[in-house]
Amino acid sequence: MGRAVVNMALLQRIADAQHLPIGWVSTVEGLDERTAGPLIRLGLLREASGEDRAELSARAGRPVRWAVQVTADGADVLLYARQRAAPVISEPPEPGLQKVALSRVDLDVLERVVALGAKLREQPAPGLARAVETARFDPPSSKWIMYIDGEQMKSIARAFFLERHGGASAAAANRFGRTYDVVHPPQST
Repeated sequence: MGRAVVNMALLQRIADAQHLPIGWVSTVEGLDERTAGPLIRLGLLREASGEDRAELSARAGRPVRWAVQVTADGADVLLYARQRAAPVISEPPEPGLQKVALSRVDLDVLERVVALGAKLREQPAPGLARAVETARFDPPSSKWIMYIDGEQMKSIARAFFLERHGGASAAAANRFGRTYDVVHPPQST
């Protein structure tokens, strides 16, 4: 097990034991000055000062020789790690949404189009920006997964149309059309 994994596990145990945002922890399995040292140096934990220990001792009714507290950076690292590790949802979060798997390059195209947003004469479908923002990476397929509705599918096809005719490759538009049978402009049959 790597050092980063051990540090994250200890940071999580301290956060779980802390209970309050201003709480202090002095007794957690595997916690001592040596094991907390790397987290303190990284700014993820804060060591109690002499004044803090005196106040903690008074509250506990016993001497508190050492204690730590998760810093704002430590709390944010834990939040980020949970978000980053969130599993790809295999079922659509709502009825009527379709799973779409895109390469990083294709997702970059969508991010550019979403960033243009209101500047475009035909703006991306409502909710597409959120779907792009919350896309999750699926390691087995090496694709970014998102769930979208029919209007958002058309917006994605249009984004790839803009990419194709804006001087870049037609590969994304062709791939999306083949995989999801949605192209822009719509083809008459």
